[in-house]
Amino acid sequence: MRLLLALIVAAAAAVPPPPAIYDPDPTQEGAGTLERETWSKQSPTASVWLTRIDEPTRARFVARRTGLDFDPFATAPGRTGGFVAFHILLENKTEERMVFQPQSCWLHTSMYDMQRPLDLPSIVSAFHMADRPIPDHIDRIRAAIFDGEVVLGPGETKDALMVFREFDQKAKRYQVDVGAILTRGEALKFSAFYKKRKKEKDS
Repeated sequence: MRLLLALIVAAAAAVPPPPAIYDPDPTQEGAGTLERETWSKQSPTASVWLTRIDEPTRARFVARRTGLDFDPFATAPGRTGGFVAFHILLENKTEERMVFQPQSCWLHTSMYDMQRPLDLPSIVSAFHMADRPIPDHIDRIRAAIFDGEVVLGPGETKDALMVFREFDQKAKRYQVDVGAILTRGEALKFSAFYKKRKKEKDS
């Protein structure tokens, strides 16, 4: 009986806790306009939309854009950790150039964790650190993510993903800061805020 109880306790301890749920929080200063899961900031000259997406949506987007038969952001079997992905849509409404620098965008949490979105070199580095082989044709991921500076011509739109490493789920809040700059220096910036959903107390 004691052995059975020990096995039950060990099995229960091995079950990972459910992931924390973070809800959009449009009440914070500097927040963009929120509609469901999509944040935006619009002006007469430019628009930026940011939408948090789940793993299946991310995998379908990556497959459609790259032709890869695998998702490089999928968590390897037997490993923990994951990624947080956002779909970004940019629109330039002017007759001038518009510049978007993904490495000027940040995700930061209430636990002072700050990180930039992943680009191809950091994805390759992550495979090395995890002691996993670099997949063939991994460079195709550039078709799905913002990998370096993006320049939009007059009237042009572009969209891609920004993907971040999963952060410590003990964080009560996190935010993503995004923005774009027109040629004459006009900036369009906003933040997408999220707060952890409180656990329901057992009745």
